[in-house]
Amino acid sequence: MSVYQVLSQENQDDIIVSFMLSQERDKYCLELNLERYTVMLKTLGAGKWRDQVVKLQAESTSRLAEVDSIIEASKAQMPPPGRLAATEQRLAVV
Repeated sequence: MSVYQVLSQENQDDIIVSFMLSQERDKYCLELNLERYTVMLKTLGAGKWRDQVVKLQAESTSRLAEVDSIIEASKAQMPPPGRLAATEQRLAVV
């Protein structure tokens, strides 16, 4: 790992935790959208809007797989529990 002149360990922890929070938010929103699309497709008749929802569902499914992969790969970069708790306090993660 690189040595930084100004970027402290706390700064690095803040960045990776903020990044993970963003990925988890993205995952949550994608899952919400997929639930909505599933419900919508049960009642939508044939047409452009249905075709668009099918496309959105496919794109969201693909993006969800990407986000899951990013989250999994990022787990090893997360700070250990003690530093994670301190980072969450600094960032006021809810």
